[in-house]
Amino acid sequence: MKKSLLIFAALVFFAAAQSFAQEDIDYDTEVQESEETVREKKEKVRVKRTKRAGQDVVVQKGLVRMETVGSSGAVLFYVVNGKKVFPAVETKNYGESNYISLYVENREWRLNKRGNCDYHFEVGDDSITEIFTVKNVAEVKAFYTIGKMDPKDELENSVAVKYSLRNLTGKPRAFALKAVYNLCLGENRKAHFSSALKSEISGEHVVFPSPEESWIISSDSQNAVEVILFGEGVTPPRKAVVANKDVIELSTPATSFTPGNSFDSLLSYNNSSLALYWNAVELGEKDVANYLYKINFSISDFQNSGKVYAQEPKPEPAAETKEEPKEQAADSDVIASEIDYIDPSKLNAEYVQQLINHINSLEQSDPSLNRMKIQQLQTEVDEVLQVLRSRK
Repeated sequence: MKKSLLIFAALVFFAAAQSFAQEDIDYDTEVQESEETVREKKEKVRVKRTKRAGQDVVVQKGLVRMETVGSSGAVLFYVVNGKKVFPAVETKNYGESNYISLYVENREWRLNKRGNCDYHFEVGDDSITEIFTVKNVAEVKAFYTIGKMDPKDELENSVAVKYSLRNLTGKPRAFALKAVYNLCLGENRKAHFSSALKSEISGEHVVFPSPEESWIISSDSQNAVEVILFGEGVTPPRKAVVANKDVIELSTPATSFTPGNSFDSLLSYNNSSLALYWNAVELGEKDVANYLYKINFSISDFQNSGKVYAQEPKPEPAAETKEEPKEQAADSDVIASEIDYIDPSKLNAEYVQQLINHINSLEQSDPSLNRMKIQQLQTEVDEVLQVLRSRK
């Protein structure tokens, strides 16, 4: 009997030990699973944050950081200042307020992934290439390549931008481009922008690119972005406009602007954008038009930095001298101030008559084909006449 009790006790002890050991193993497994679950949750949160920030692919060198946003088709720009990175364009809403628009006669295609076009991008060590295709209309390739303003610069501080527009309609058509940057560095300052001829731009403003008016800057006094509008290796836009974001989005190449209008709107407070409008071009079947300009980056006020225009570095002639950009005092008469932004050779009745004759010629040949060009010329007539009237 005692022997049986001892055997029973031993069996109970052995079973209890096995159970305890099994519980230990299960406990360890639960801990491992818990740790894995925590890691997975952290990874999901990290991925979610990345998507919210729109950081699909990053290309960074020197002072320049570019990010693709596959959900919208935008490319975001940042100034790299030491260990900190400052957005140069508005990054909210996946960068949707930074875009290219294609105009074919009276129709606009907003070139982004949510527009009526196919989109994909390619990334290199120092470049991003976006390809937008509007079926049976056009293909637009946007190339962004990081480089240096001057080969002697220590760090990369510039982006060369090139748009390549190809006609896919199968017949001659008139095309126009608009590029929009929702620049944000200057939005915490009284003057959002500055240009070669106007040191403080705090309201709606039109710049007509010329040798004297060759750049426009957005700066927070420490970091700055400069868009080169005129010079060697640059395809000058017909005009560059700074205005409220919503006004820019509703604009067309033929839109007239009111200098001095506020950057405020019902939907966006103190929100200014820069838009570049190029002349309409007539392209034959499968013809290609190229547009080039530069965006420079700085971790200073960028004073008088709009002196480097070349797409590729070229030696300067020994006898060449450079004039410093002219500074213009604040204007009391906004309309009269436009005189400083139009080529003086165009401010006469003879030039206006030439424009009118050109419009009449285009209207007689094929108004539907030349509609975009006609609108552009009519807008130019209005702007020149506005300045001439202000002189009387």
